[in-house]
Amino acid sequence: MAERLLGFLAPGAEESWGTVLPGEPHSKSRPRFNKDGHAYKDPADAAAEQATRWKMRAWFRHAPLGGNVALGCVFFRSSRQEIDGDNMLKHICDAGNGLLWVDDSQVTGKYGGIELDVDYPRTVLVVAPHVSTMLRGTDHVQECAHCTGSFRPSRRAQQFCSRDCSAGSRRKAVRA
Repeated sequence: MAERLLGFLAPGAEESWGTVLPGEPHSKSRPRFNKDGHAYKDPADAAAEQATRWKMRAWFRHAPLGGNVALGCVFFRSSRQEIDGDNMLKHICDAGNGLLWVDDSQVTGKYGGIELDVDYPRTVLVVAPHVSTMLRGTDHVQECAHCTGSFRPSRRAQQFCSRDCSAGSRRKAVRA
């Protein structure tokens, strides 16, 4: 199953990783707000995310992936309780931040399926570099035309890392 999933999400990927995370798949809950209106993470969510991170850390012993990432999960639940697959994927994405990838915005290919297995609840997880026209992470770094520092452009034509570098380049051109 994992091989077919990887073939669909990341065809031709030279490297890929897959594992089974035993235990009931967790679903990310809605953000909570205190009396002042500030959001905070539900303690049960934080504990579940940390437990998932430990399982991932025991399996994935590489540096976080730097570019686009394909993520596939099949969640085997022990009950028929209706749980949103997107929220289970979000839990995996957040748990993988800084461990499987630098940031979950790098996940440009996703699949989440939900199945029933009363006797053996688990998550089948596959990760691979993803070829996409949406460049993310270290695939989306370029050199500033003024200071030669690295930056992530927010638009296609962006040449400078900051307004200061853009202005500095114009001042340099006027002097020349």
